[in-house]
Amino acid sequence: MKKLLFFIFICLTISLNSAQIVRGPYIQDTELTTVVMRFSTDEPSPAWIEYGPKDNCSLIMTNSPRQRNHAINLHGLIPNTQFCYKVYVENNKGTGVQEPQSGTFTTAYSAERKELSLLVLGNTSDPNNNAGQIKKQLAQSMLGHNADLLIHTGNIATEGLLTNAYKDFFEPFKEVLKKTPYIAALGQDEYGPDRTDPESKGFLNANYRIINTMPWSKGTPNYYYYDSANARIIVLDTNNLYDAINAPKLDKESPQYAWLKNTLATAGADKWKIVVLHHPVYSSGASEDRLSELLAPLFETYRVNLVLQGHQGAYERTKPIRSAEPSKAGPIYVTIGGAGRSFEPASYSNAWTSKYYATPHFAHIKIVDRKLSLRIYTHENKKIDALDIYF
Repeated sequence: MKKLLFFIFICLTISLNSAQIVRGPYIQDTELTTVVMRFSTDEPSPAWIEYGPKDNCSLIMTNSPRQRNHAINLHGLIPNTQFCYKVYVENNKGTGVQEPQSGTFTTAYSAERKELSLLVLGNTSDPNNNAGQIKKQLAQSMLGHNADLLIHTGNIATEGLLTNAYKDFFEPFKEVLKKTPYIAALGQDEYGPDRTDPESKGFLNANYRIINTMPWSKGTPNYYYYDSANARIIVLDTNNLYDAINAPKLDKESPQYAWLKNTLATAGADKWKIVVLHHPVYSSGASEDRLSELLAPLFETYRVNLVLQGHQGAYERTKPIRSAEPSKAGPIYVTIGGAGRSFEPASYSNAWTSKYYATPHFAHIKIVDRKLSLRIYTHENKKIDALDIYF
């Protein structure tokens, strides 16, 4: 009761001279009854969170101790429910709090719901610092497409640096992140410019994990799966195959491969199986034979429906592919990599390519029971591709 009275007091003494939230708030690791709320402030500050089912944001209050990078576990939530929240931080004088940052999130859906909506983008890192306006336009367009989850296909920040994460991703997509929990596949940038050096082992912890909470466990470092509604989203880490010496191995003898095989096998025949990884398995812009030889047979055996990949600065959708050839029975591979890097024309001509656009873009995916609708939009919200998949 004393904490509540103190909170009411400081809310009544709001000061304009306040600590600023410079990253977030954003939601990660959404489960049926828990989520993790994250945000960072320019100065160490305590924080207070009010939240509750939508339109009743003040139902529950919790707090976070004085620090810059906040990660707050919200427990006891209701599945299949949209929540609203308000985040308060202390002013610099310690006499009140700033105006709250507010947003919404939806807890994971139970299997019987059979409806899910996803936004997808990739390559927000911007080494030439020339995509700021494009990303603002992408974010504005994405706000017109409600989704339960945002998926990032990797290369979040230039050189993977914490100091670049704000300008490359969290600032331009701030309003999207306020209302859409996100998950990400690790790209090569996340392992830093010295990823070939064994001494770079601590880079990921210092620059990525300090501001991200993914559904990792001790047994699945950097790769994981996420279940919501009638979909299983499986996120892989392919970077060890591409010079990131400290990334988890990915070959037929590796723990990651065994985990992937088990995760696919236990998904169930009634679930959509969506795999997310950074490096393309099939691409007209880069030759990735190692991945196609290693992963494609597994995806085909366990009837993966859709593979979302990044790396290439372009949008590409393949026809269903089986045994490296167009087929009526096989996964569709979709490259989503047009949110910041230079845009690359196709380098190869393939019989399995259906669409290819070297232009800024994002994807909106809707699942309703046994139908998956894929729609691709440019930064100007122009639809450039559409596909419906059934199983």
